[in-house]
Amino acid sequence: MASDLKMEGVLMTMKGKEIILGILKDSSHTGYEINDILQERLNHFFDGTFGMIYPTLKKLEHDGLVTKQQITQHDKPNKNVYAITKQGENVFLEALIKPTTDDVLKSDFLMRMYFSDYLDAQTIKQFIEEEIARKQSKLSKLESQLDGWRKQGMSDTKKITVDYGIAHYSATLQILRKALEEYE
Repeated sequence: MASDLKMEGVLMTMKGKEIILGILKDSSHTGYEINDILQERLNHFFDGTFGMIYPTLKKLEHDGLVTKQQITQHDKPNKNVYAITKQGENVFLEALIKPTTDDVLKSDFLMRMYFSDYLDAQTIKQFIEEEIARKQSKLSKLESQLDGWRKQGMSDTKKITVDYGIAHYSATLQILRKALEEYE
């Protein structure tokens, strides 16, 4: 049982290794498919890059946490399908049940706003408009994908992550639109 693995007082932020193991716990995937999941389903709360996937998979395979099966394809390069091992499942579950840590927000936009006393109003307005466009795009993408994910059998806990993202982007847009009014 997962609760038997709980380590009291040990805080750990889930990193690429644990996240890839979690993705593979659902089912086997190629590196390309893992990237799609990171970019399409997790990007509103995890900044995973394509460049981190293959080095992480190589290390996971070396450590015996995943296996790799090469599938021969005609007229295409062979593809590698990765699957989690029992040892990998144990490592993932140990990481999963540890207490969560506080979120760390890193925002280039907010850093520029903090120092924007040194900018003219037009530049500030432009930054706000650009941030509104980015957040609106992310919100629209999440909202449009949600129905498809639900039809594919999205769990209630995975839906919480999408609802969280939608609420976050909606609240951020409300603040940004109000701020923009000051520069109109």
